[in-house]
Amino acid sequence: MRAAVLHEVGGPLVVEELPDPVPGPGEVLVDITHASVNPLDIWVSRGVPGAAATNLPWIPGTEAAGLHNGLPVLVRGAGLGVMRRGLYASKVAVPPSCLLELPEGSDPGAAAGIGVAGLTAYHCVHTRGECRPASRVVVLGASGGVGSMAVQLAKAAGATVWGQTTSQAKAAGVRALGADHVVVTEADGLVAAVAELKPTLVIDGLGGAFTTASFDALEPFGRLVLYGASASDDITFSSRGFYRKGLTLAGYTGLLETPAEQADILAKLLVQVRDGVLRVPAEVLPLSAAGDAHRRILERRVEGKLILDTSA
Repeated sequence: MRAAVLHEVGGPLVVEELPDPVPGPGEVLVDITHASVNPLDIWVSRGVPGAAATNLPWIPGTEAAGLHNGLPVLVRGAGLGVMRRGLYASKVAVPPSCLLELPEGSDPGAAAGIGVAGLTAYHCVHTRGECRPASRVVVLGASGGVGSMAVQLAKAAGATVWGQTTSQAKAAGVRALGADHVVVTEADGLVAAVAELKPTLVIDGLGGAFTTASFDALEPFGRLVLYGASASDDITFSSRGFYRKGLTLAGYTGLLETPAEQADILAKLLVQVRDGVLRVPAEVLPLSAAGDAHRRILERRVEGKLILDTSA
């Protein structure tokens, strides 16, 4: 099989030919066609969190699409890419519980990218964000994997949605997702940029100064859902200002969901993706570009998702 392999924590990813995995007791062999690249893959490759440091050589990758007995499947879970070697590979041996059958006619590249990003966006909009038709929503980092799906899901819920990006070059892509308006601004300009909207919900994967600005931008009784900290995990805000506006801060992490809960939502999202209701903006790269994909995510040079074609 072919795999993108890490030989030292924080080191380069090298594509190598390795022996095909042999399924152990209670495992099945899956041919991987497309592997999704997520920020979590990068942090694990750098030694935090997960088991990469004690399981070298390491193969990253927490979600992928492939074929099992000729049937298209989504592959994820059971610690893949975090506690055990992952899915940047053309073959993998996994427990059957890691497989979710794809709807007939699915695009495997799009399906590979829906897991982490789709679940996160769904919960940020619906479960934690309580988005309603009357909601006025700001999606921070709207050009990213989660942000691009959050824009679409909030619009589908009937809300007025504004997307934020720091790059003028990415604004057109956010508009194409259905955002009612796009603001191009850093954290220090966010409050002024969204003042006309009077936001009632902010979906924030950036953290740091963006979160602080979001508290100031929200209307009384507004809600902020925090799911990441790609800008910074250091947040400073006035507790008095927070409670005097009656704000709600809600966090989201997939670590608190059961596999059954995730599978139920993913099944619905995969049908929406298959039917074109939910679009997964994605760029497909050869497996040999895995290291470059990691660098691009760190440098915030990505729109939507990056997907690795394990055959290329």
